[in-house]
Amino acid sequence: MTVTALLCGDPQQPSEYMYEGLGRLESEGVVFERMEWMGDATPAAFRDATMSMEADGPGSYDASDIAATLDGVDVLVVHKAPVSEAVVEAADSLSVVAAARGGTENVDVAACRERGVTVLHAPGRNRHAVADYAVAMLLARLRDIPAHHDALSDGEWNQVFDPDRLPPDVRTTEIGVVGFGNIGRGVARRLAGFDATVLAYDPYVDDDAVREAGAEPVSLAALLDRADAVTLHVRLSEETEGLLGAAEFERMKPSAFLVNTARGGLVDGTALVEALQDGQIAGAALDVFREEPLPVDHPLLDCSGVVLSPHVAGSTRDAVLGGPRILADDLARWLDGDEPVNTVH
Repeated sequence: MTVTALLCGDPQQPSEYMYEGLGRLESEGVVFERMEWMGDATPAAFRDATMSMEADGPGSYDASDIAATLDGVDVLVVHKAPVSEAVVEAADSLSVVAAARGGTENVDVAACRERGVTVLHAPGRNRHAVADYAVAMLLARLRDIPAHHDALSDGEWNQVFDPDRLPPDVRTTEIGVVGFGNIGRGVARRLAGFDATVLAYDPYVDDDAVREAGAEPVSLAALLDRADAVTLHVRLSEETEGLLGAAEFERMKPSAFLVNTARGGLVDGTALVEALQDGQIAGAALDVFREEPLPVDHPLLDCSGVVLSPHVAGSTRDAVLGGPRILADDLARWLDGDEPVNTVH
């Protein structure tokens, strides 16, 4: 049986990279077609479109160019292109929609379910990239590496010999990991090599599973009380919106700092700036923000003890290829008549 798959790429994941991860399915009878969505868009325009889609849903976008290419297509593979109800209705033989990313905000899952279309996704595709980056930011902030670079660039050769003003070794710190899924556990594994004490808070993970992964299960309050650094690894939802605010920063040690490579909405931005300005916490290392790109006059840019980067924690070549490779494994199961692992229900 021949199966036709349309690879709908975008500026962040062009169809050629999708094919690099999925092309091996040609040996199982899959014929690939390719197109690009917003292929000529600037990074800024693409970012704005995809971020608003997460808020407004795929039905808010004109996807007629995608719908027009679906005749005879059995499998539609997208990254962030919109798969709206209109797209699903336009397909005459669609059986699977596969999103090469962890989330499915760009897919009308209900419309797919109503028409018997299976939805697949690729959870954990960038887990290694984000875990690497979170630990790198943690270390950079702990040892003040960016500040040393800036001072040296300004012609200053600053050395401190007072032990009370020097940072600790990582092995003598307690690191609080909020969210103990794929990325949180990856952070814990990496920190194990530094002999740090890892505290973990995740109400959805069994305490024994946390211990088996080398961390100590604690409540969020206990984590904030004890941790020398707090790193966030949870999805943004109604439940987690503003997870850390003024009350949480008041619980943290004055010497502690926050690392956020997850979502900006997890943190009350105003409360964070005030905590930094008032010395309630020592600093922050942030890759994500409530407003992106970060405005040039944002007060975070004037706060001391802060390390900032432009939402790039998950951006590695392996992460780009990871989504299609995960999908390839599930599509191979589907072709064999088996149940895919990463089905969205």
